[in-house]
Amino acid sequence: MTDRRALRLLGASVAALPLLTLLFLPIRTIDDAFITFRYARNLAHGDGLVFNLGERVEGATSLSWTLLLAAVETLRLPVEPAAFVLGVAFALLALRESYLLGRSLGASAGACLAAVALVAVHGRFWLVAGNGLEGGLFAFLVVLVARKTVEEADTRLIGVILGLLFMTRPESLIVLPIVAGYQLLGTSGSGDRTAARTRALTISAAALAVVGAVTIWRLGYYSALLPNSVAAKSAVSTGTETLMANLVSGLSYTVRFEIAHLPLILGTAFALILAPKAKALWFCLFVVMAELPAVLINGGDWMPHYRLLTVFAPVLAAPLALCLSSAFEDWDMPGPARRRSAWVLAVLSVSAVFMLSRSPWQTTPGPRFTFHPITSCYQFMATRLKPHLAPDDIAAAEAVGLFGWILDETTIHDPLGLVDAHHARHGEYHLNWGKTDYDHLHRVRPAVLVLHEGSVVTPEKIDRGTDGHFARDYSAWFVNQQPPCAPYRLIVYIDNDRLERLRPALTGLVIEPLPAG
Repeated sequence: MTDRRALRLLGASVAALPLLTLLFLPIRTIDDAFITFRYARNLAHGDGLVFNLGERVEGATSLSWTLLLAAVETLRLPVEPAAFVLGVAFALLALRESYLLGRSLGASAGACLAAVALVAVHGRFWLVAGNGLEGGLFAFLVVLVARKTVEEADTRLIGVILGLLFMTRPESLIVLPIVAGYQLLGTSGSGDRTAARTRALTISAAALAVVGAVTIWRLGYYSALLPNSVAAKSAVSTGTETLMANLVSGLSYTVRFEIAHLPLILGTAFALILAPKAKALWFCLFVVMAELPAVLINGGDWMPHYRLLTVFAPVLAAPLALCLSSAFEDWDMPGPARRRSAWVLAVLSVSAVFMLSRSPWQTTPGPRFTFHPITSCYQFMATRLKPHLAPDDIAAAEAVGLFGWILDETTIHDPLGLVDAHHARHGEYHLNWGKTDYDHLHRVRPAVLVLHEGSVVTPEKIDRGTDGHFARDYSAWFVNQQPPCAPYRLIVYIDNDRLERLRPALTGLVIEPLPAG
C-alpha cells in the first residue's frame, strides 16, 4: 500500500469511523466547561478575561482554549456546540498526526491505519474530546510536537508548539526538557553534538519565550504565576499525609487508565521489547509520562473517562503501529516468527475488544447531548432563581459552571475556589475538587447557596467551619424535585435578610427543611 493510497484511506476512515462512533455515544458537556464559556463570553463582550466582572481571578485552566472560544463568541456563534465541533475537529487532526508519527517511527502504512482506526472507534477518546474542554486541542498539540520532534522539524516551530501546549495545560511544561533531552541524544545519529545542543537550545528558547510572555502577562493581569484553578486543586501545600493519599489515588487512577486502554499500553510495551534501543520510541513514552507528576500530586481527576491521560491516546497509537508492523512482517515468515506474531496479534485483539467494550455505548444511534444529572439540577435551580435575584446579589454554588452560565448577570461565588483566590490559597483541601474556607464563605454573605447531597461541601462542614453562625443567618431546605440528581437532592440556603424576595423561587417545589445542627 502506497503512502498516497494509505492517506486517502485514512481520510475516509477519519471521516467515517469517528462520526459513526459519535452516533452511539452520550455526549456530555462537563460543568467546568461552562466556567471557560463564561470567561470567553466576558472577554468577547469587552469585560476582560474574568469570571465575575471586576474580579481578576483565572479560573479557566486552559488559556489557549479560552481565547479560541472567545473568538467564537466574537463571531456570535453559539459557544457550546462550537466547543464540541472544535474539540472533535482537533481530535481528528490528532489522528492524522498519529498516523504520520507512526510512519516516522518506521511502521508500515497498514499498521498505522490499524492503530489509528482503533483510536478512531474508542468512545472514551471522543467523549473527552467533545466534553467542552481542551481535550481535543491538547491531543492534537501533543502528538504534533512528538511528530515534529521525531522528524527533526524546524526548531522554532517545535518551540512555539511547546509554548502552546503550556497555554493549553500548564503542567505540560514538563514536555520541554523531554524534547530538549531527545535533541541532546543526537536524533539523527550523526554524532554532531554541537548541532544537537544548538537544536535543544533553540527549541528551549522559543518555548520559553512563549512561556515567559504568558507568565509576565499572567502576573500583570492576575497577580499569579499559574491559573487559580491549579492552586485550588493542588495538594503541594497541604502536608505529607495528604500528598501520600493523593499519590495512592493517582497511582490507582493511572493503573485504571492503563487497564482501560490495554491495547495501547501493551502495543507500546511490545514495541519497546522489539526495539529497546529505539530512542524515538522511548521519547514517545516519556511524552506520555510527562502528565504523571500532575496525576500523582493531584490524586487523579474527578472527571470521567480518564481525561488527563486519554488525550495521549494518539501518541500511544504510534508505538502500537510499530508493534503491529513487526507482527504483520513476522506473519509472512514460517516457524517461530509466525507463532510469535499470532500470539501478539491475538493478545492485542482481545485487549482491543475489552477496551472498546468499556466505553458507555448507546444501544440506538443518534446524537444525544446531555448534562450530568447533578449539573442539570444546578441548571434547574439557576433558572428558577434568575427572576428573583437583584443586581447586587451574590449567588454561590458547589457546581458553578452551568449555574454561572445561566446567571450571566449575577456575581457568582465559588466555595471550592476555582474562581475565588482566597479559597484556593487558604481553604480546606477536598482532594481534586478544590478548597473551601468556610468562614470566608460566611463573610461573603451570598444571597443564596446551592449544594447537593454527596458534595464535598456539606452542611456539617459549614456549621463546623463557621461555629454555627451560617445556620443562624440562613434558612435551608432539601429540594425533592425533578430533574433527579442521580441519588442526591439539592440543598438550597437563602440569606434570612433576603428570604422574602428569594423564597418564591422554591414555590411549587417539593421541599423539606434542612435539620438544624
